Amino acid sequence: MKGVARDLKLVEIWQASNEIEAQLIRGLLESNGIDCTLKGEALRLTHSITVNGLALVAVLVRPEDAERAKQLISSSQLESPHSHESE
Repeated sequence: MKGVARDLKLVEIWQASNEIEAQLIRGLLESNGIDCTLKGEALRLTHSITVNGLALVAVLVRPEDAERAKQLISSSQLESPHSHESE
């Protein structure tokens, strides 16, 4: 979310198991007009591993975009058995 104020409230809608999946989801959402940000990239990029969910990449959107974003992900071919939707 380029240029968005840091105090903006965001909600987690998805946890990607790797950077490729996270970037695909980001592309899907942004191509449908939904800004998103990824959280947790630093740990994963530094250590290149995912252990017990410590290096999963959280996909965050504005609260008003959350439901539509979840629907887009669910209806896409991006959903994988290693990913899980955030509650």
